[in-house]
Amino acid sequence: MSKIFIWIAHNKKRHKNIYMFVTYFLLNVSQPHRIVERGIERRNGIMNDRKKTAERIKAARSLAGFAERKAFCSNFDLPLATLEAWERGKNPLTLKGAKRIVDALRSVNVYCSQQWLMEGKGFSPRPLEEISLELDMAFPNTLRSLEENLKIAKELSTFKTLNEGAIVTIVTDSGMSPFFEEGDYVGGIKKIPIAKALDKKCIVELLNGARIVRILTQGQNNTYTLEKTNPAGCSGHEESEKNIEILSAAPIIWHRSFSQ
Repeated sequence: MSKIFIWIAHNKKRHKNIYMFVTYFLLNVSQPHRIVERGIERRNGIMNDRKKTAERIKAARSLAGFAERKAFCSNFDLPLATLEAWERGKNPLTLKGAKRIVDALRSVNVYCSQQWLMEGKGFSPRPLEEISLELDMAFPNTLRSLEENLKIAKELSTFKTLNEGAIVTIVTDSGMSPFFEEGDYVGGIKKIPIAKALDKKCIVELLNGARIVRILTQGQNNTYTLEKTNPAGCSGHEESEKNIEILSAAPIIWHRSFSQ
């Protein structure tokens, strides 16, 4: 065997094809146990991946309130045999299959990403109402945008955690365009006294608890004026709302767009 290796070393460049064949033979064919071992390792890896995927599917299903596989399939018109094959690790979960599960979960207000189901990466399943409560915001008309930009939502949650007095909201109109567009996330820190927030773009909290994004200026008798940069972007088209009583004002220091 040592003579063969010496021959290979001297003839590597001259007989390239022969060199490649002999090397492969010595490393593989002459040692068949290695091929078997690699095959077993590959198979075990595939089975482990399927097992992990199966556990994730079952976890998401249970979170949605379906302890029984049959009930889940019946409710979402999914073949029982198909789901059983996925949850037992017999068949791999396809991208199309993951999408069907994600759509089913979404219909019962549970967020789950295809990437998490298939690879275990990204955000794990959670009720959408839990996300709304965590961020102190409601998302009645932005479900798809929320799903596509959940990383932004998590960043926003971190902003609230790290900054005392922080509040966040979603811009609800185009009154502050081009600085902020409808659907953008904004965050700020409340100023006490409110006078410290004058002449700044702020999240303004009204007496009824609603939040609006405007430039805050001084009004009369402890009231404030809420000015717009784009009056045409709002109903009524007024440049400002005068003599408004407010609860708080937070100059905006954090901004993310859904399109980013």
